[in-house]
Amino acid sequence: MKEIIRSSCLRLKLSRTNKIMNVRNLLLTLCCMATVIGIESCSDSTAKYIITENKNIKVCGITDPLTNTDWLSTYCTTHTPTNFTGITITITVYVNKITLENHYVMTYSNSEIVDYGSQEIYNCSGEKILFKALEEPAPTGWTQFFAENDLVATIWEIKKI
Repeated sequence: MKEIIRSSCLRLKLSRTNKIMNVRNLLLTLCCMATVIGIESCSDSTAKYIITENKNIKVCGITDPLTNTDWLSTYCTTHTPTNFTGITITITVYVNKITLENHYVMTYSNSEIVDYGSQEIYNCSGEKILFKALEEPAPTGWTQFFAENDLVATIWEIKKI
């Protein structure tokens, strides 16, 4: 009888030890998860971005227009990095096939919103010639512009990484 009581006490003791170990493992896991969540919440929540520049190009008769064209330099400064909203902005240069006149095309897009975007076409003086939002019909002259002009290069882009 004493053996049966001892055996039962031993099993009860082992059972309590297993329960304590399980609770301890659970608490340890919860503490680790709370630490990871806490560290993540302290991380920098601002958008990460990359800027690409092509300064080795002559546009509108000006070498390095990103630096040497006042309105374009101001435009780029306005859209970097403290004012970055997460929207990809790309500046491309086009040349007219007949007159060889250059134009800048600013493209705005957001990879997280499928039907979001717009394009603006500027002349060398920084005057907006045409504007088109992705979801709107093309304005008069839009299709003609792209038929008469060829893409030269992308000279600037900021986008989320």
